[in-house]
Amino acid sequence: MAEVPFDHLFTSNYPAEDSEIPDIQIALLESRNRLRLLEGKLNELEIENDLHPLDERANERYDSRAQLLLCRDQQRAHITKLQSTLSSFRRLPPEILSLIFSFALPSWWKGVSMDPSSVIWRISQVCGLWRAIVCESMPYLWSSIEIDCVGANEQNITNTLLELALQRSGSRPLSIRFYFSRKDMSGVLPESEKRCLKLLASQSFRWEAVELQYIPIAALDSLSATVKHRIPLLRWLVVANIPVSHAADTPSTAEAFQVAPQLRHFSLSGFFRPSRFYLPWLQLSSYTGSFRDFRDFLFVLEYAKNLNTCDVFLRNFHPGSRVDHLNMQTMHLRGQLVGLSRLHLPSLQTLVLDELLLQDLSPVSTFLRRTPSVASLEVYIFDTGAENSISLLSEVMHACTNINSLVLMGEYDIRSVCSLLDISAPGHGRILMPRLRHLSLSVLATADTEVANILGLMLESRRYSTLHDVDHECVLLSSLTLYSLREPSVILQRLKPIEETLGLSVLVKTV
Repeated sequence: MAEVPFDHLFTSNYPAEDSEIPDIQIALLESRNRLRLLEGKLNELEIENDLHPLDERANERYDSRAQLLLCRDQQRAHITKLQSTLSSFRRLPPEILSLIFSFALPSWWKGVSMDPSSVIWRISQVCGLWRAIVCESMPYLWSSIEIDCVGANEQNITNTLLELALQRSGSRPLSIRFYFSRKDMSGVLPESEKRCLKLLASQSFRWEAVELQYIPIAALDSLSATVKHRIPLLRWLVVANIPVSHAADTPSTAEAFQVAPQLRHFSLSGFFRPSRFYLPWLQLSSYTGSFRDFRDFLFVLEYAKNLNTCDVFLRNFHPGSRVDHLNMQTMHLRGQLVGLSRLHLPSLQTLVLDELLLQDLSPVSTFLRRTPSVASLEVYIFDTGAENSISLLSEVMHACTNINSLVLMGEYDIRSVCSLLDISAPGHGRILMPRLRHLSLSVLATADTEVANILGLMLESRRYSTLHDVDHECVLLSSLTLYSLREPSVILQRLKPIEETLGLSVLVKTV
């Protein structure tokens, strides 16, 4: 093919100039004409082969046909390239292309991976235009960085890509996730990980959110020399799965994050106690952690007086005096719940209990009676077949006098729950959960007619406008959410009249 003035468009995605478009259209018309001539000659050869398949010119026709097929394919490819130069996609503004590139990222995307085969690096290598947009006009993409040294094979590439990502992020605040490889039980980092950590530490003045997974205690201590007093933007800090150290000189404290004026969230798990972290504890508004010792949890409550959200896993319990925390508003607990007896949280509004056995509900009932401020209760429960399961559920519901939102998830007998909430059932001396407005239940038996009827009767009983209770003002149930593995058609059919006549909002979520 002869060289043409617009050849540069074949190797880029830049749009054609207005002066180039007529030349491209003429070239496209000529190429289509040549393609028609080639296809005509191929048809003639096919006809001649059909009429004289074995004459003396058969080999000559075979060679000619192969040559024509090659020319035809080349002509078709040339036409495709010419058509691409006139594509409207080339004329999309950079802002629209940036949006399209953002949509190309997978839903689980957490940051730029140090894997050259990942989508963001491949987009930047398509052409000059795309490279300019991704690398120069989208610094927010490069400001979220994920380094996974557990699965990385080419550590030198990791360091090179990290340098590029930091450069392309401009001056934007950084969000960093660093997964250390755990190759040395003494806590000594491989050279490649040291270089990565050093590169990141040089940009600590831009850190906004940092997650350090499997970081050795020695490496955590080494940050003190490089980032202490140099993290003015840090708001979110996660130090998770700290491995046990076998080194004799393991540091006893971590002081790198002692001065962080914007720090609001801290998360800690692994073999390092929170009391060994030098932090601006009073600044924290949320905390997440796994405690091997209940006293560590009490330490957090004592020093982080301004926490309003706490998500913790308790492994054991130590008896002792009551602990007050005046600002806690949301608490998410897993593990040993006996520790609830030591907590006094007068401002608590939302309580979430996860992985809870039915027989462990007693301390929950006691805590709810002592904490009337709780308005939302979420319980992920597993019924292990306790003989007194109904009485345990009843005890909790009697304590939920101020609860207006109840979420019950997991494995339990939904019929027992409905019978307790049904105010028309005989033998009810008082209305359980009189202020309940929003109810969420998990439904395992989606085609059970009995469950559908019991649920329908309970909802109808709580929608009467004459609800009253001797001790409490009662409200009407306004919404029901059902979590199910499949659509519970039998239940929905039973609830449809209630939804229409009583104005109850019913929502189904498949899980």
